[in-house]
Amino acid sequence: MESATKLKVFPVTLQWLLTAICALAVANLYYDQVLLSDIANSYHVPQNASGLLFTMMQVGYTLGLLFIVPLGDRFDRRKLIVASLLLSAFWLAVMTIAPSYSLLLVAALGLGLSTVAAQLIIPYVSSNMDSEKKGAVTGRLLTGVFLGVLVGRVAGGWIGQMFDWRTVHWLAAGILLLSAVYVFVKLPEDSAKKQDSYTKIMLSMIPLLREEPVLRETIFFGAAAFAAFNVFWVPLSFILSGAPYHFGNGVAGSFGIIGIAGALAAGFAGRLSDGIHARGWNVAALLTMLFSFVLLGMGWYHLSVLIAVTFVLDVGSRMNMTLNQGRISRLNPGHHSRLNSLYMVGYYLGGSFGSWVGTAAYHYGQVSGMIVVGCLLLTLPVVFFLASLRNHRRLPVNANDVFRKI
Repeated sequence: MESATKLKVFPVTLQWLLTAICALAVANLYYDQVLLSDIANSYHVPQNASGLLFTMMQVGYTLGLLFIVPLGDRFDRRKLIVASLLLSAFWLAVMTIAPSYSLLLVAALGLGLSTVAAQLIIPYVSSNMDSEKKGAVTGRLLTGVFLGVLVGRVAGGWIGQMFDWRTVHWLAAGILLLSAVYVFVKLPEDSAKKQDSYTKIMLSMIPLLREEPVLRETIFFGAAAFAAFNVFWVPLSFILSGAPYHFGNGVAGSFGIIGIAGALAAGFAGRLSDGIHARGWNVAALLTMLFSFVLLGMGWYHLSVLIAVTFVLDVGSRMNMTLNQGRISRLNPGHHSRLNSLYMVGYYLGGSFGSWVGTAAYHYGQVSGMIVVGCLLLTLPVVFFLASLRNHRRLPVNANDVFRKI
């Protein structure tokens, strides 16, 4: 097996294979999002109760980010990645044979908890390669994360339509098993310096949050962006099913294909995160998202405008996340798993808030309510950035550097 000390620059082929594995891992969380009605019918539960399945996955995923991803700072991440893929395959299989809906929910929680391979791969790579290329490679891996959402929705929908939802799970489980074998055989051991106690790692999470201003800022930027993203996406099916469109759910799902643009933007943004103006580009991504809500207000009742809004919002969102994680990857390598865990927990908490407030905004204010809430969420981090410039605050890029003025 290749020595870890030789893998300072990951070969491009290996980078893309790991990108594909990131996509397959993340897709686990989205197959059932488009299969909920079929699953509900299989277990004879009302559709409103079927939504609990996706909630359980998200809860499990958040717990995995908080408690499993930090294990990467204690143990060999290669072994953790293999374990994550194997456990995900196991829980996908359990879901196909669960005799009751209650047990299906338990398996969904387990699936979410174990689906953290992508968030282990990213710090594994960034901790085992030369620093000047970390941002670009992180962007490439995040392309896989973003495409995983698309793969889950599109592949889950089409395969589920041609066969059934259980076939989707069996195929996904088989692919994950093959991916686990590949990772076990091809990847070297993790050469990054490790901590000697998981308890100490968990206890150090809050001090890290206090000591790393870049981490606090990227969590704020990421949570606000994902919240605004969901303010648009969660009520989108209601917009498309109502006047003047009267489309079915299939059209709403097809809007996810536009997400390819955002996924491709991740690679470009990754290179930007290696530069001295990464923080400024971070804010530019937020302003791009803000513009999408302005565009929504200008003509949401025209399909072409709605498609343009989806495109601009997705590009801004993916750029924002890639820049955030690129900036985090330049911090202390010994803390990468914990830093990534804290960021992703904040990111998903922001997304959960956005899902809730977006639904409420549409219920009480229709599209106008969505626009107001989305603009407010995106204005807050921009105001924070401007205030920090006014106060001449400079945030460190890593242990030795500081961000230069924009």
